[in-house]
Amino acid sequence: MKWMTLAVQPGFSWPNCQVELEFEGRRLVLQPMTDELACTVSVFDHQGLSFEEGGSILCRFLSRLAWSRNGGVVELFFIGSNNPARPGSMGRGTYGTSGWAAVQPWDYLYLPVPRSAEAELALALYREGLSVNSVPFSFLSFFKILNIRFSAGASQKDWINRNQKALWYKSAVDRLKELQRTESDIGAYLYHQGRCAVAHANGSPVVNPDLYGDKRRLELDLPLIKEITAHFIEKELGVLSDSSFWKRLRGSVNGSPELLRKTENEDGRVVYVEWKPKAQPMGAH
Repeated sequence: MKWMTLAVQPGFSWPNCQVELEFEGRRLVLQPMTDELACTVSVFDHQGLSFEEGGSILCRFLSRLAWSRNGGVVELFFIGSNNPARPGSMGRGTYGTSGWAAVQPWDYLYLPVPRSAEAELALALYREGLSVNSVPFSFLSFFKILNIRFSAGASQKDWINRNQKALWYKSAVDRLKELQRTESDIGAYLYHQGRCAVAHANGSPVVNPDLYGDKRRLELDLPLIKEITAHFIEKELGVLSDSSFWKRLRGSVNGSPELLRKTENEDGRVVYVEWKPKAQPMGAH
């Protein structure tokens, strides 16, 4: 097949018209939701794609986009097509649709380029944590990111404890302060009361899906583990957050392949291309 298309339910505003960009050497197209059609993202390769290859490309793109936009993206279903002129379309059907508004295409788009397989996996797990419709499994997806670099529970707990002071989002900091009133070891608390309690059903503690108190506690802990793992991705794996990226970019004269700029072609197509700063005139300061 030439095209592979994935219907999605984004947890952030999606462009209100078709936009295109190049990703991993292939053409990607994002199409908006309408009264009849679902939000979709498609990949094209004139030499053809297998479902496994095309699906993996689209998912890697969505994981980078989710990190940049700080919101989940739920995968609904895939289709393939061979019409080289345009990607496939998918009806909205009866499945869930995004509650976010469609917006004018972003003027600029930060799309990180992970430098390692570890970083690629971390972004995939982070998107899973943002997207899954289960607080316990969302918590577990975030926590698994620490396991990419640290195999033992002791080292995961130690990393959390050594990096608590780096947190700054209010919801995470407020929960941390609340826990510190009763918990002397935050890393151990999150590991045993969260990670292990969700992952295992033999032993104690165990998170019971039928107990409201268990789910409520994890809901309160979720912003904390989310920011902890986001900090881990940035500090240990080198993927800048959106705010850190823009801070680094200020004053740059070299541009960045991770920043795309919206352009409009003569035929009206909206296409994202690599942003490059304008050259300074000779003698300019």
